[in-house]
Amino acid sequence: MHILHLNRFFYSSQTSYIISLVREQRLQGHQAHLFMESRPPVKIPDPYTSMLEQLGNAVIPASNPDSLNILLKNKGIDLIHAHSPLSFPLAASLSSKLNIPYVVTCHGLGLNQPQYQGYLKDSGAIICISRRVAHNLRDFSNKTYIVPIGVDLSEYRPEEKKEPIKIVLLTWVDSGRQKSFEHFCKAAALLNDIEFYVSANIQPDSKHAIFLGCKPQHPRLFAKTDIVAGTGRTIAEALATGNAALILGRTYQGILSPENIKEEKHLDLSGLSGSEPCYRNIFLDLAKLTQNQIYLRRLQQFGRTLAQKQFDHKLLTRKIIEIYEGVLQNRQ
Repeated sequence: MHILHLNRFFYSSQTSYIISLVREQRLQGHQAHLFMESRPPVKIPDPYTSMLEQLGNAVIPASNPDSLNILLKNKGIDLIHAHSPLSFPLAASLSSKLNIPYVVTCHGLGLNQPQYQGYLKDSGAIICISRRVAHNLRDFSNKTYIVPIGVDLSEYRPEEKKEPIKIVLLTWVDSGRQKSFEHFCKAAALLNDIEFYVSANIQPDSKHAIFLGCKPQHPRLFAKTDIVAGTGRTIAEALATGNAALILGRTYQGILSPENIKEEKHLDLSGLSGSEPCYRNIFLDLAKLTQNQIYLRRLQQFGRTLAQKQFDHKLLTRKIIEIYEGVLQNRQ
């Protein structure tokens, strides 16, 4: 199958995920191509630039019709997959021009709006990364599929955890996450005998934090850490590498534990359905983890098992391919 992926570049885990999806689809025998409607600013070093270049000449520079025509020429594209609402118009235009279907992935909320309705209606399928996102698009439930963001379990795997206990906060700070960012850093500063790492787009006002900047994190960082806070793919990567996870986004959802998730078929890792962030509550959870090694190790083992069950990138990629096949069959 020949698939054309469309996305608008952002410094985010969404970009990393799409690159890994294209790579995995190729490994599974499909011809997957990526058109990134912009590229990262030239920075040395820039991990995103390196990740894009590894895909070869299938990655096209900023929106350039001539470059796109060259990519499509003689490629026999069967289906288009748009990952950003900013790419929906291009997907629809190419779908009409080439007489092929397109599917979209919805990575967040806010897409059930008039400007997107036509694109969602005309799509062959709508892939949502969580139950919460799917519920927001319930008007299209007849063609909505929930496929979580996956992680390569052979790349993201635990290594030996050594003292002191290592905590990582990985987030993109905007006006909606500013409070949670500040409160988590304040809570971590109250702990003793730990190492605290922060990967974000702004440097924390904390003398206790080791600032890593804003970049994709190498799997070996999480492999050696004990506790990770964040949302979405960050949590999936943390679980795969044997970390206890705290879901922190615009709200604080607390520790991800067997008791908290119960029998949920699709986990909510959004950081949107919790309580107002408060450093006291965050501190109590961090203290519970750092002061009880048995509990911490149990959660770390649970995390790896959960990742194997729900976030295996290879299995989830196959599920997406099956969705493509269903769309193509329905069109015929």
